[in-house]
Amino acid sequence: MKLKRKLFCITDNYNKPDFRCLFEDRADAEKKIRKMQSSLKGETVFFPNYKRDFFIDGVKKNTFSAKRQLAVKKGCWTTLKVKKMSLLADIRSETLFSRIKKTKERSSSLSMQSSYDLPELSLPSFQRSSFFEFDWQSSFLRTKAFTASCAALFMLTFGTIFVINHNAANQINSIFADAQADQTKMMVMAQTRASENKDSTITRQFDEKLDELVLETLLSFDNLKTEEFEHELRKILAKSPMEDMIPLIAQQDRTVAAFLVGIAKKESNFGRRVPVLNGQDCFNYWGYRGIRPRMGSGGHTCFDDPQDAIDTVGGRLGRLVNADVDTPQEMVLWKCGSQCSKDPQAGKWIRDVNLYFKKIQNDGPA
Repeated sequence: MKLKRKLFCITDNYNKPDFRCLFEDRADAEKKIRKMQSSLKGETVFFPNYKRDFFIDGVKKNTFSAKRQLAVKKGCWTTLKVKKMSLLADIRSETLFSRIKKTKERSSSLSMQSSYDLPELSLPSFQRSSFFEFDWQSSFLRTKAFTASCAALFMLTFGTIFVINHNAANQINSIFADAQADQTKMMVMAQTRASENKDSTITRQFDEKLDELVLETLLSFDNLKTEEFEHELRKILAKSPMEDMIPLIAQQDRTVAAFLVGIAKKESNFGRRVPVLNGQDCFNYWGYRGIRPRMGSGGHTCFDDPQDAIDTVGGRLGRLVNADVDTPQEMVLWKCGSQCSKDPQAGKWIRDVNLYFKKIQNDGPA
């Protein structure tokens, strides 16, 4: 379920959006700017041609060199502005399913406890106490109202236990309805166990083996899906510099993986045109410009290895997809931020990214 909403982010003089802080209220964003400008935390670097960049975590020493003399001041000395962004909030069905699953587990546990762990009750024998002068013959415990109340309480308790057992049985049946042949075999063993009234040790061992079998089956399904996805990606990325990243991309959400492939094709032709640092590949195939101590050619981020690249870029794309920025038309802000309406190349960027984005999405599960 998708709900459109408007958020605000902080940008600098070059309209570079900072997605680390998103605000639902403009006043909160302006308050954040005032706090940053009045604080001595962070440092501002003054580059040639009057360019300034603010680093909230401080500037690393290796940013400077003998050939590149820069001025640094404590605090924020650059102009920051608030920009409005139209985003979407996503209530994911997986979260709802997880909660339902936990509720089922708690209900099942309560059912088992209510059915088998009830303590034994013994009624005390009432006698006339000479100390308290209790008269059993005239006590309210022998009235019809008290007897009826006890009977009603017993029926209510019995009915509650019956309903809990009935609901738990229905839930267990629905979970195991789609099980494979091995699960069917285990259910037959469960019926045999119940009919033969096995002891508690055998029952516990059976339940443990059943849990292991279900877990192994689920893991096998997940591995099979991942292998199939890797095969799809290999058809597209084979013999390109991104081929080594296929196992890492296959572990991502399919929409995030589709953006990783589509944007990489547009920005670097699958890693064939990339920024470098000291002649070495920066593994930046998406035009990512996050500020780091190691920056490659063209002002692009230089990653340590493919794992670092997929974790960073895939994580940023994943947060945008979770905010329902899940089409190339919406993801164009990756290229031009809040100024895409004025960028004549925005339309071509959308078409080029959509070519492989749509291909991967259409090849996915129905």
